[in-house]
This record gives sequence, structure tokens and C-alpha cells, in this order.
Amino acid sequence: MRMQTADDRAAEPALDALESVEFELALDMQDPTEQAFETCVSNAAQVVGGEILFDMPADDSIEDATRMAAVRIPGAARDRILFVVLDEAGSTLRIASTDEVGERFHGFARAFVSVLERIRDDLPELRPVGTA
Repeated sequence: MRMQTADDRAAEPALDALESVEFELALDMQDPTEQAFETCVSNAAQVVGGEILFDMPADDSIEDATRMAAVRIPGAARDRILFVVLDEAGSTLRIASTDEVGERFHGFARAFVSVLERIRDDLPELRPVGTA
């Protein structure tokens, strides 16, 4: 399995893939003041057939963020990993830029995907059955 490098990402347009735009629209329809952050992100991911990889407190490297979640969105050529952040007021969700998140979180998310794929390959009963 070939890991995506920073050079590969630089060659891709930032968020112009249809799946990314659909995800952003689905995210805009969520209200983090009425539902938990993870629920909002998960609901938006389900709209585009994506999955939430992890949800964690944001560190000080991302401005105006209390939580962050990595989302894997399937694409025609390759899957995308996007990061959603919740602002400090707890009222706004947004997709963080690649520069904001940094290589360490992208690397962690890619490694997490590799682990999930291995688990799903080894334990077929964990594979999703159909689509909702």
C-alpha cells in the first residue's frame, strides 16, 4: 500500500472534489449547539458515504478550535481525509486547512486508516453490509 505524501496532496486541488463539497454542505446543515460534535460530524460523513475516524480535543496548534475529528471520504481516484474543527464557542463547524492541521495529524489519520483496513481484512464480520 502506497502512502500519500505531502507532494501528492500539493498536486490535488484543495477541496474541489465533489465528495468534499457535498461533505461541506452536509456539515453546514449540522448544529453543534443541538447535538454533540461527534454526532454532527458522523451525520455529515454518512451523507457522503464517509466515516469518522476519530474525534479528539484540539491542541493549541489550531486557532479557535476545541475539538477536531478526522473523516475519511471515499473518492473516485482515492479517499480523502478531511479534518473538522469545532470553534471555541461550540457553535460553528468548519473544515480545517491542510496547513492548520499539519503533517502529524494527517500521518496519524492515514495510519489509523491502515489499521482499520487490516482489521476489516482480518475480521470480515466487521465489514459494513450494504449501504444505508
